[in-house]
Amino acid sequence: MSKWEINLGKEWKALGEAEIACLDKLVRDGLGTGQLDLRGQRYVYDLKAMTQTNEATKKSRKIRDNRQPPLLRAPSVADNASMAIPHCPSSASGLPRVATHSVASEDDALVVEVWLAGEWKKLQKEDSQQIVQRQAKGEKSFVIQSRGVEYLIDLNDMTQTNKKTDRTRTIRLSCAIGDGSTLGFDEFRDAFHQRCKDDKMTKAALQKSWPAEVGTVEEKLLGQTVKNCLEQMKLRGNDALDIMEWNHYWALERDSPSFHAGKEVNDKLIKTLTQDPQVLGRMQMHFETAVGETGSHGGLSSEGLLKACERLVNAPKNVIEKQWAAEVLQKRKDGEGPDEDAELSYYDFLNVMLGRKKYSVELWMYDISDGAAKTWSWMLLGQQFEGIWHTGVVVTWPEKRSEFWFGGALFESEPGTTPFGQPLKKIPLGHTYKIRTEVWNIVARKFASEFTKESYDVLTHNCNHFSDKLAMFLLNDHVPDEVRKQPEMVMDTLTARALRPLLNRWLGGFEDKGGRATDSGEAERQMWNDVLPGAIILFSKEEGGRPQVGQVTDRLSEDCTVLCLDFWLGAPVELDVPKILLFRSLRRHQLGLS
Repeated sequence: MSKWEINLGKEWKALGEAEIACLDKLVRDGLGTGQLDLRGQRYVYDLKAMTQTNEATKKSRKIRDNRQPPLLRAPSVADNASMAIPHCPSSASGLPRVATHSVASEDDALVVEVWLAGEWKKLQKEDSQQIVQRQAKGEKSFVIQSRGVEYLIDLNDMTQTNKKTDRTRTIRLSCAIGDGSTLGFDEFRDAFHQRCKDDKMTKAALQKSWPAEVGTVEEKLLGQTVKNCLEQMKLRGNDALDIMEWNHYWALERDSPSFHAGKEVNDKLIKTLTQDPQVLGRMQMHFETAVGETGSHGGLSSEGLLKACERLVNAPKNVIEKQWAAEVLQKRKDGEGPDEDAELSYYDFLNVMLGRKKYSVELWMYDISDGAAKTWSWMLLGQQFEGIWHTGVVVTWPEKRSEFWFGGALFESEPGTTPFGQPLKKIPLGHTYKIRTEVWNIVARKFASEFTKESYDVLTHNCNHFSDKLAMFLLNDHVPDEVRKQPEMVMDTLTARALRPLLNRWLGGFEDKGGRATDSGEAERQMWNDVLPGAIILFSKEEGGRPQVGQVTDRLSEDCTVLCLDFWLGAPVELDVPKILLFRSLRRHQLGLS
């Protein structure tokens, strides 16, 4: 049987058995087109255009038979994303006109991000464009200049190296469509004043003036979208928003590396605003003033930050940020704080001023052979091992110390209370800025579907593979090779193969005793049953992204098409969303789809 695939978002994914059977029959019968009724939808296939089209929504996706030779070029953004043409005419089904992310050029659709201080941060627009353009020309290693510093870009290893300090950081390409990365405080203020005359933004004013051409979009979608935005904008707890809260929300939407990272800033600000209601407006003023002084393109240099802090410390008025500035200057004297070549966004500026904390990360290593490996490993496995390792990742937060480990489910336990007793080694891995809520969210929502009781294998998919994956999320670095590569070293031995079934049953079948464990995706599976055409849902555009409202227009086995109302694009937008990025179904309301 052929292996038919469909292009969803940024990758090709396998079609279901019914779709594959239909396509194989069309090929056998020599037919160029055909249709299939499935999940309450009718899909039309065109083997000349190699497309699957939902007859109700008119949504087309590329399909392929992966027995065919691979493409000789990298897929373009138009190939990879759910992006058709802006303002398509309404279909006969009564669906709204949609801007499904048509892009002027591929360069505009990609940005380069660098792993810095435990988060992905966007490079300056000019730097991103230069890297993307040179990549498009086939260049893999080259030097760029940014703010007077030379950086070696290596697209084979995906790294950026500062040629002055020789510091190397990991980089990645990311989709920039609709992220508002070019917007500034002036645009935010203009949008606010266009929508309210009395300096207060209400739900009615925002809903009435939302810029999307909603057409026949359900009022519930617009209402839920506005409600969700306003709930996330409110820092003072009032029904109406002021311009400082409005600016802050959109600036964090632009700059924050994740929803949880932005929420951490907001939680600190909410407490501070109870002491000084005007501090938010002043912090925006300090940031904009400092950026203007340095003449940068939206970011604040490390030098600019220090100048701003010195000015605050010397100011006569005793405001709360004066104390923050003194602490920043003291940390700089102690060798802490932002790197000299760092450029701080508004989010970064608030993090530095509010004193963002970093938390220690350790790898706890348990010898499941209870000492036998040191004595017998050479004879039984052909190599000398200090231990046969089970590992857990331990993170120390102010409110709690947690050990994360894999044993059939994913667990969060109090360190030292797991079934493995006390560790033989505790290896410091570094520090992370990730908060506990953020870590459990990634463990329970993303990793839980990959690390299950069924998938556990002591040699190929074990606790150490999970520890390595979590370490990459926390630190962007691997666990030590003696842990990560140990299974590879013993896989081919007769002893390992003989013990494998026994060890899988033991190490892959633990239960929750005192901590908490994932449900192997059961909650997500139940939620997925409600994600049908017409359902109004909460989803995010990317891993760790802000929850936003959308309406399902189509669903496949692992993904769905979602209609959402993008404020800055000014039009409804269709996105292909994998179910791992769905939070919950808000309400089911049919759009009139069959």
